[in-house]
Amino acid sequence: MIAAFLLPFPVRGYRAPYLWLYYRLLHSFGERLSFIVTSDYLRPPESWAAEGRWEMQEISAHRLGYEIPTPQRMAEHDYGLLSDDVFAELLSAHGGNPVAVFKAMLTRRIPLLERALADALSSHPAAKLDAILTWCNCPSLNAVAEERGIRVMHLELGPLRWPDYRPTAYLDFTGVNGNTEAELRYLRSGFRGANWPTRRLRRFFANQDVQPRPADFDLGVVLQVEDDSNLIAFGNGFDNQSLLVHAQLNHSRQRRLVRTHPGSQFALRPGPYVVDESPNSIEFIQRCRRLLTINSSVGLEALLLDVSVKTLGDCSYRHVAEAEAHEQSGRLAHYLFAYLVPMDLIFSPAYLRFRLANPGEDQIVLRHIAAYLGNRAVAESAQTAMEAIAAVLPADGFSAS
Repeated sequence: MIAAFLLPFPVRGYRAPYLWLYYRLLHSFGERLSFIVTSDYLRPPESWAAEGRWEMQEISAHRLGYEIPTPQRMAEHDYGLLSDDVFAELLSAHGGNPVAVFKAMLTRRIPLLERALADALSSHPAAKLDAILTWCNCPSLNAVAEERGIRVMHLELGPLRWPDYRPTAYLDFTGVNGNTEAELRYLRSGFRGANWPTRRLRRFFANQDVQPRPADFDLGVVLQVEDDSNLIAFGNGFDNQSLLVHAQLNHSRQRRLVRTHPGSQFALRPGPYVVDESPNSIEFIQRCRRLLTINSSVGLEALLLDVSVKTLGDCSYRHVAEAEAHEQSGRLAHYLFAYLVPMDLIFSPAYLRFRLANPGEDQIVLRHIAAYLGNRAVAESAQTAMEAIAAVLPADGFSAS
């Protein structure tokens, strides 16, 4: 059996914060799961609809690949419930600051939370749990799992998303967003020396023909959602305000274009920069010669468009952004084809168990390409990742499927 830990507490102001993930797992996973959640997740969907939750909208369900579950579907799974009392105690210990609670959960072990997680797992002996899935870093969860010999798989939506790209996801055994294994896996791989033009990599992953064009700003500055775990836990002390000040102090003579995150609750006032009004991140990137970000996924998109990126925080693609020119192609190719995962695969128990068996990089890449291409033959002669990638990269013109 596989367990799934979904962020249990309303650290962002609303309950069952990963409700859509719960529904997607119920819809797609195809086998019995053990959920580690609060009782909020088990509320009847109609109660969420009455509150106007976005997860109940048909367009949201279609975009993220789930259906609203019936009570019968919810009852087919096991549950280890965490008490609301745990959150109340954590809030009290952090002066009533929910964001401080979130940061603590993401960055350090918390004895109170570890006891609650151990109780939630107590009904499942280690021999019966193959892995625990989590969509956020949680040192307390990692510690409890390690004591029981259970591997933790860190998952998250990837930086390339539909409709602009083939939808991707992260799967990492050491962390997500921060503390990842992305660079170590590259260093252990055979991708050093790989040299494919970025335009060919872009044409495989993009769902439209994106051509770089002359930029009209020296620097693009990318802001992020204020309560995003990337900023809270892995921003190296930077937030949106300090990023803007950093840009002013270090790039005051350059024309700057600042892009706010569409999920931000705050509007950006005009300042010594231009506020971006591009309809999407691609058009924003095309207006800039270079990008500055803390750790936004827009930085990865920029690398695909041959725009240089400086990251101030921890992120899985930082080793790509900081690579020397002769090495960046191999790092980017490994990141795209080996590290990123086709999104639907992180909801496939067969794929998750494939990864639990510790396959080599060649096997992982071949599995990913088969998924991207709908299980069509990659190339009869392809035995290695390098051969497979060479076989599927568009040589000329635009080709996406």
